[in-house]
Amino acid sequence: MKKIFDSIKLGQLSVKNRAVRSATFERNGGENGVITPRLKERYEALASGGVGVIITGMMGIGGNSCLNKVMPKIYLEEFTEKFKEAAEAAHKFGAKVIVQLGHCGAKSTDIDRGDHPYAPSDIEAIPGKPAKALLKEEIRHLTAEFGASAAKCRSAGADGVQLHGAHGYLISQFLSPCFNKREDEYGGSVENRARFLFEAYDEVRTQVGPEYPVWVKINYSDLAEGGLSGGDCLQTCRELERRGIDAIEISSGLVPNQTASQPVKSEDDEGYLAEGALKISSEIGTPIISVGGYRTPSVIEDFLNKGNIEAISLCRPFICEPGLLNRWAAGDGTKARCVSCNRCYLSPNLECVLNQ
Repeated sequence: MKKIFDSIKLGQLSVKNRAVRSATFERNGGENGVITPRLKERYEALASGGVGVIITGMMGIGGNSCLNKVMPKIYLEEFTEKFKEAAEAAHKFGAKVIVQLGHCGAKSTDIDRGDHPYAPSDIEAIPGKPAKALLKEEIRHLTAEFGASAAKCRSAGADGVQLHGAHGYLISQFLSPCFNKREDEYGGSVENRARFLFEAYDEVRTQVGPEYPVWVKINYSDLAEGGLSGGDCLQTCRELERRGIDAIEISSGLVPNQTASQPVKSEDDEGYLAEGALKISSEIGTPIISVGGYRTPSVIEDFLNKGNIEAISLCRPFICEPGLLNRWAAGDGTKARCVSCNRCYLSPNLECVLNQ
């Protein structure tokens, strides 16, 4: 029987338990793209609180990749030294740190290359900032940036990287027919729409080698009419497994607040995205991580044992209680204090208002 506090391997990464801090936009984790001391403090609190794996918030892989100016930029000179400090703070307590490689595509507002955001097609996701369809040579440049960013993360002490392919950011935009209207080899069929993800993964793998953990976060469903379907996701995940992906985190929704901000008022509300994770985990052998409203240890272990899900990731509960895992490990199995008010997302310091 699977338990939260089992020591396991997620692909090639050995972790001390099945609890993952799902990528959480860091708010004050960056200033003009430079990592701030707050990131080190946050990761140290999570790691000392018992979290097994910390997935960072999105970190930009190149020009025009960032949602705004507080999103850390891997491509800045200062990244290596400042990230290394944050990673080492987590490593002191036995936690692993996975960098989420992010490119926000049409949702990017921090434009530091040219004069417009990038996207698979001409779209306007941000009012007044129309994105232009990427040329093929620009796509090749972006895949190279994914690879270079992964290599830089490895040298800076990250234990692995996660390609962000969910929630309507650039990889997700390529995957989703809602955004992708291309008529070349990057549009149309799911094989074509997933081509950018496969090429980015292949370049990352080339740069970091076969033994380094490479994960992906992907939508099971876009939760939008005409968007990515469960069948599309399964087909994409099968190919990622064939290519050697180490772990897959299953989410849904084209905007984060469709999923990450759903209310969780009772145990019946927990695991609201588990169906997709259970379906994918029943079809492939790659370790699957499920995210979506988990709050109670008994509920988490119930979902872990319903199928082949290997780990559970949480976001808001760890904002409210960085030491949540330690509390559960000490025998207090009551649910997380988080009441799903979502006011933490409005806090400039990404802090729970219950603790203020």
